[in-house]
Amino acid sequence: MSSPDMAPYVMPDPATLPPDRSGWAIDPRRAALLVLNVQNHLLHVLRESSAPADQLVAGVGALTESARAAGIPVLYTVGTAEREPTGRGIAFGHPRFPGDDDSRAVVDAIRPQVGDSVLAAKRFSAFAGTGLRRRLAEVGRDQPVIVGVFARTQVLLTAADAWMQDMEPFVVADAVADRARDDHRMAVDWIAATCGAVSTVRGVADVFGGPDSLARVT
Repeated sequence: MSSPDMAPYVMPDPATLPPDRSGWAIDPRRAALLVLNVQNHLLHVLRESSAPADQLVAGVGALTESARAAGIPVLYTVGTAEREPTGRGIAFGHPRFPGDDDSRAVVDAIRPQVGDSVLAAKRFSAFAGTGLRRRLAEVGRDQPVIVGVFARTQVLLTAADAWMQDMEPFVVADAVADRARDDHRMAVDWIAATCGAVSTVRGVADVFGGPDSLARVT
């Protein structure tokens, strides 16, 4: 059962998203899809909070299919049981992983495929200690299109880190999630105001693969 400050919510309506301030446009020749921590345990946490976990998986699934079909690199980060350093106040209240492999596995519906990259994440930013910057350089991409969990930590800090490294981060507002609507909204608004562009599953799928991709978006 969700607590009062974690009331059930749905993905944001595209009409309510903040205006774009970046002036950027996704270029399939520069883009890479970055899937953050869509793992069994964290999806369980979202469902306990009545967050839109199923919508998240559906949106991420549509984009991974679209990206692969278009030859756009797909990169995953996965959290580990050791990811949060002990004694750090910033990690207070953040879900920790159980020790079993299944809890840490990527959700089966969107599991990595041959050719995808999988990086072990140790901090909230996907760039911290993972080799992500090097991997993006190897595949010639500087527009990370970010999806996954949690909006207020991993997504927000990864987008900010990308911008500080002279990249153009895009966050897909209806393919990220958090345990509370206010946290989701805060992250999207802050990113749009400071360091990134905000888009939707339909908008990104259209750029990645055109009408055929849109047919996969529910």
